[in-house]
This record gives sequence, structure tokens and C-alpha cells, in this order.
Amino acid sequence: MKKILFLILITSLVFSLVGCGDNNEDIPEEENPEEEVEEPEESPGEEGDEPSEEGEEPEESQESEENGEVDLDEYYDMGKTLYDLGLFSGVSANEYSPNLEGSMNRQEAMKMIVSALGWEPADEEDNPFVDVADWAKPFVARAYMEGIALGTVPEQSIFGAEDSVTKIQLLTFYLRALGYESTYAYDNAERLGEITGISKHLSGQKENLKRYDLVAVTYDTLLASKEDKALTIIEELAIAGIVEEDKAKEFGLIEEYKYEEQRKQGPFEGTDENFQDYLDEEGKLLVLFFINNEANQEMKDAFYNAAVMLADSTKVVWVNGDENQNLVDEFSIGTYPTVKLFDEDNNTSTLPPIPDADTIVNWVNNN
Repeated sequence: MKKILFLILITSLVFSLVGCGDNNEDIPEEENPEEEVEEPEESPGEEGDEPSEEGEEPEESQESEENGEVDLDEYYDMGKTLYDLGLFSGVSANEYSPNLEGSMNRQEAMKMIVSALGWEPADEEDNPFVDVADWAKPFVARAYMEGIALGTVPEQSIFGAEDSVTKIQLLTFYLRALGYESTYAYDNAERLGEITGISKHLSGQKENLKRYDLVAVTYDTLLASKEDKALTIIEELAIAGIVEEDKAKEFGLIEEYKYEEQRKQGPFEGTDENFQDYLDEEGKLLVLFFINNEANQEMKDAFYNAAVMLADSTKVVWVNGDENQNLVDEFSIGTYPTVKLFDEDNNTSTLPPIPDADTIVNWVNNN
């Protein structure tokens, strides 16, 4: 009996060992966690892959929205504001009925961008591209003429009209409209988008952007300023009469300023006859003494922007030295340009003529 039990035990042990060996063959080779996978080498871009061809971007995996779900209510409100200002038509001319989750192609994006910037559509014959639909030609033509959209294969007159819109493209369109040089805008689109604030509400996708992304960048661009200007885009549109200023203020897109005219028009003009009136007003008075020549122009441009930026705190005046000799003599102006700050007691301090608006504003605020 003991011999029989011993044989059975030996037989079971043999079968068990054979079975363990067979199970090892079921593990696929690629699932070995320590095996290194060689990364494919990136092929260099072809000669045609220039930054001006917005359709050519580095290969990149599609990103999902940063927070998983898109807050459509926020985008809806932005779109409604644009609609009420007359800058966004949605899918109906009679009521706000946006298709925010819909995809868009490049020629569709151009229609909204051109409209939102307050540009008049161009003539159809000004469109240089062969793949643009008839309805889109005036908008694409205007975008091309303004230098914000150059086509995906410009040497073949191809705009890429039916192509989807990428994040880099969308930011580049608006950055160029803000005055950034064409290639520089494309190469630095994401960084400049953060600096200017126009990418603040983007969903996080890189490719095949939806209409809510277009609405978001358009809305944030209205609050941005051109590279060499202090006024925001929405303020420029209001001054030009393209949007209603009161309505833009109601939506919180334009602020109220102590010196509204200065905010819109820049420095007041000081003369021998009216300068004392400015001195008699309460608060600080910032004055630029200048003459009209090339050497003074850079300072005048910076001073203009400083006046716009100081519109809520300081009255800003400029005086043409060639036309107001009495003031030149009274304040002993010997060189041009000269910048003086008068405090509430009419005590003066002089700023070195540094042609930088931020420097001027900081100096005024700290004195």
C-alpha cells in the first residue's frame, strides 16, 4: 500500500512540473517591462516647412482638455458677449444659437477673426488661393492682405481652407494681428499667447480645435493690446465706432477712467495760453517738451502710450517748444525732449528722456 501511494505522489509531481513550463510560453515578448523600445528618429523638415505655412507643425500627440470636461457655460457666455457686440454671428443672424462644440476649418475661422477685428472683407479677386470657397474669399483675402494668414503651401497658392485649425495656427493669426512679426509670432506662439493673455481660456487641445476655442481666443484678444500700443483692441473698436462703447463697458470689457479723453486721444496739448489752467488743476501734471524732428519722435511715441496708461491717475500734457517760447523760457527748457512732473504744489522733478512707456509710468507713480 505504501508503494502505491509513493508512485501516485511521484506521478503528480512530474505532471505539475511539466505544466509550469508550458505556462511561460503564454507571456508575449513585448510585455516584458524591462525591454527597451527604440524611439524612431525624427525626420528633418522639408524645405517647404517654413513658419509662414501655418499648417505645418511639429508632430505631436493630440492632447485632451486639461480638465477633462470643457466648461461650455463659460464659452457660451463669452460667445454671447461677442454676439451682443456684433462681433460673432453664430449659426443664426437673428438669434444667438452657437455651435460651440462643432469643428471648424481654416476658412471658417478666418470669417470670425476678420469680423471680430473690425476689418472690412476684401474683394473676392484679392484672394490669391485656389482652394477657398466663394463665400470665404473676401475674408481670406482680407486676412492675407493684413498679413495674418499666409497659407499652408503658399508657393502653390494653397490656403488649406478645409484643414482643421491647430492651436499654433489660431494663436499665430491673432498674434500677427497684434503686431508681432510673422515668423516670430509662429515660432513663439504658445509663449506669446501666455504673455499677451490671449491663450488664457483655451481648452488645452493642440489640434482640430473646436469653435469654443475660437470664441475664447477672440474674447481674450479683445482685452489685449497691440505690441506698440497701450489701448486694448476692444477700446480701439469702440473709438472706431465698430462696437458700442457703453455696451462694452456694461460687459466689463472697457473700464471707466478719470481722464477719458486722455485715454482715447493721448496727451492734451499745452500752449502758452492754457498751460496755467493745467497747473491749477488738482493732482499731478506730467509734461513733455518736444520739437518735431526725428530725434524726438521715439520719445513722443512712448510718451503717448504713457499718457494712455496714466489716464486714471495723472493729467498728461505735451508742449511743442517751437510754438510756445514763453513756456520754454519760463521753465528753462534747454534740450529736447524734456520730461517734467509737477506735483500738487507745482514742485517739479525732471525725468531723463528714456523712450519707454513703462519706465515713464513707473517714475510718475513713484514720485
